[in-house]
Amino acid sequence: MTTRPGVVVASAGFGNSRTETAANARPAADVRPGGFDVPRSAPPAAARVAPPPERVDVPVEILFKPTPVYTEEARRLKVEGDVLLDVEFAATGAVSVLQVVRGLGHGLDEAATTAARQIRFKPAQTSGRPITFRTTVHIVFRLA
Repeated sequence: MTTRPGVVVASAGFGNSRTETAANARPAADVRPGGFDVPRSAPPAAARVAPPPERVDVPVEILFKPTPVYTEEARRLKVEGDVLLDVEFAATGAVSVLQVVRGLGHGLDEAATTAARQIRFKPAQTSGRPITFRTTVHIVFRLA
């Protein structure tokens, strides 16, 4: 390689078999771990440990399950499938839809939520007393 007078060519250190002298060598930078192998501190015990679920002697008994309303948009687009809802069946007899786990859109998620809130049931029981029970409910949408 030829250089012009007054032009300094510095090596980046890749593929250069010559070693720099101590006079013109730069001080080494600190090398720190990237965090992949560094153990993390455990989260607080209260955040990590969920309360154990109550034992269920008698499961929830569904007494009435309404047929969900098919929206015109979903019917026109021929949308079929299941909407999955995270539902809580309360010891008091109330139904709470906590969230849509998997939806279909086109108004069917809302229709499924409305239908789920109309479910009538006998609460789950443990030791002869009603308890609140949380589960996933499938609301099926099929065109006839």
